[in-house]
Amino acid sequence: MQAIETRRFVLSNRMPALSGTRALRPIKQLLRAILLVVAVGALAACATRGGKIPYDVKDFGPPDRQSSEEAGYEVPLGPLDVLKVSVFLVPDLSGEYQVDLQGNLDLPLVGPVSVRDQSTETFAASLERLYGQRYLQNPDITVRLLTTSNRNITVEGGVNNPGIFSLTSRTTLLGAVALANGVNVNDGNPKRVVIFRKVDGRTMAAAFDLTSIRHGEMENPVVYPGDTIVVDSTALRSLYRDLLQTIPLLTIFTRI
Repeated sequence: MQAIETRRFVLSNRMPALSGTRALRPIKQLLRAILLVVAVGALAACATRGGKIPYDVKDFGPPDRQSSEEAGYEVPLGPLDVLKVSVFLVPDLSGEYQVDLQGNLDLPLVGPVSVRDQSTETFAASLERLYGQRYLQNPDITVRLLTTSNRNITVEGGVNNPGIFSLTSRTTLLGAVALANGVNVNDGNPKRVVIFRKVDGRTMAAAFDLTSIRHGEMENPVVYPGDTIVVDSTALRSLYRDLLQTIPLLTIFTRI
């Protein structure tokens, strides 16, 4: 009889704990719901315009080494560039060549030829004159830039593949972000994208909204070698986060 009473006492002591656990379940579910709403709200707030770097900058021009009259850009060839030279119907003279540290390209028959201060088109015309003088009749030569150290841009922040990329032709902001495999859907903010650029010896910054650009509501700007493009994100490095948030707003564009 005493054993039975003892068992009843133990069970009666356990009942309040069980009841308490059940009573906490609605509270836990409510907390989860609140946290979910807060998280969704935070993500929604992140995907907005903001910061003090201005949007809709009208005179965010080319960098120091570019002419404002150029529709695109053409950075002169230089040391360590890799070029593909194609001589029509003459495969023995065609191939891929790397410019040496002195800015010369060592080519069959004609030897070292300087590429400095020339575009691919002007260099191709120079080769046509050189080969046409002694070796070929009316040669048809094309030159294509394969890799270069003079046309790099940096894409940082909320993209899928941040890094340094080489531009081989005229490229817009959307194209530059595409080189980094696009904006990260989980972390990137397409409405706050900033281009940092050297203009008149100082670093300038202008903000762009990729969503508005895709809808045709904002200009899709040309990017230039040397530009740094930063897509806003929660995981952005503190250096760029500070720049995005605290740079003072000026009348025309932002100087850093």
